[in-house]
Amino acid sequence: MGNPLRFTGAFLLFWACSFAQVGIGTASVADCAILQLESTTAAFVMPRMTDAQMTAIPTPLPGSMVFNTSENLPYFQGASGWSGFDINSNPTIILSKSGGTFSTSSSTSYLMNLTAANALSTSSAYFTSPSAGTVSVSRNGVYLLSASLSTSNMPSGNRNFYLAAYLNGNLIGYLIKSRAQMTAVDYWGTTGTLMYPAQAGDVFTFKYFIDHNAALTSVFQTICITKLN
Repeated sequence: MGNPLRFTGAFLLFWACSFAQVGIGTASVADCAILQLESTTAAFVMPRMTDAQMTAIPTPLPGSMVFNTSENLPYFQGASGWSGFDINSNPTIILSKSGGTFSTSSSTSYLMNLTAANALSTSSAYFTSPSAGTVSVSRNGVYLLSASLSTSNMPSGNRNFYLAAYLNGNLIGYLIKSRAQMTAVDYWGTTGTLMYPAQAGDVFTFKYFIDHNAALTSVFQTICITKLN
């Protein structure tokens, strides 16, 4: 009879532990809690890692949480991947620079000359800039695209211009397309926006066109993308 009794006792102990609750800093664990932490002098610290380490976690379970030290934000693994808990703003990348020149042509559009080296702000878990005038997104969603271009010596006369956006090499629309009318050489600039859905891994490309045949002095160039949802 000894062996059956020992087996029964071990089973009951395993069954009790299977339904155990854990309380740290408290002896009264709420019925609805499997783990309850109580403290007035210390904090709960989740795993801390860089963005590269976070995205390298193999098949993280939905509900996983880490603190992303690259962005100083907690991140949550949901159905669409890792998402940051930033209550103040949406994930955004801003590329901008001033000075230099940019090319123009009466027949050719050009890539906006902005790269990762020109980043003013980047939510790196959402965006990268693999080459000039391009931004790759790493999450499914709807994105607000904007771009700006300015020169200090736009020639006099009437000339067509546009800022265009492409997705994976295909034109998706014009942020702005119009005609400049200048009575003398002067400062000139343009800006535009476009909202468009994208999938993880898609690449947005930004180009400009100004109907002229000489380099212009650049005041600034800017690309900005914000993930709306």
